[in-house]
Amino acid sequence: MLAALARLFLDAVAPKRCAGCDAVSDRSICANCDASMHALPLPAVRRMRQGSGFAAFEFTGPVRAALHRGKYGGDRQALSELAAMTTSRLGGPRLFTPDAVVAVPLGLRRRRQRGYNQAELIASVIAEARDVPVFDDLVRTRDTPPQTARDEATRRGNVAGAFAWTGKALDGAYLWLVDDVLTTGATVEAAAATLADAGASLIDVVVVAAVS
Repeated sequence: MLAALARLFLDAVAPKRCAGCDAVSDRSICANCDASMHALPLPAVRRMRQGSGFAAFEFTGPVRAALHRGKYGGDRQALSELAAMTTSRLGGPRLFTPDAVVAVPLGLRRRRQRGYNQAELIASVIAEARDVPVFDDLVRTRDTPPQTARDEATRRGNVAGAFAWTGKALDGAYLWLVDDVLTTGATVEAAAATLADAGASLIDVVVVAAVS
């Protein structure tokens, strides 16, 4: 009872706001942003070294704002809603159901700063929707500097050798490697190479948004 009253008080003095447009909203992503996001065309499938890259949205407008709120502002519910949208938009014949889902891991320093890994939150929603397990044996072997504002060659050098597989051999598994945003693809391709070395036969990258 007290918790409910406290929530009503907080909603009155500091109402919830949409992560996409900052309008007052009962949901982390308001109905207007939800509609505008679903009206966007699907980005083109991107060819990757170990498979293909699939994004539900272009990294722009309310999608970009909501991802930033989820990634840097602590709005985990926004990430969950974006992940549910991603699952819906990438359903059907474009993607076969994988054997398992793997999230791109964060370095320890950034995980401590944020309190969570946004890719893990997104991966858990996607895995539940597809009724497949999440494999959490992919780890970062070292913290890497942020990739923002780096060119492609620097990004690839930055993440080379930054991942390790600590689980059992993957024995020809088909995996989805999940992250929030796909830019040059340097990070996910370094992670996918590690999964291939561990025995995965095909690794498709699945993200909420891609930078065109």
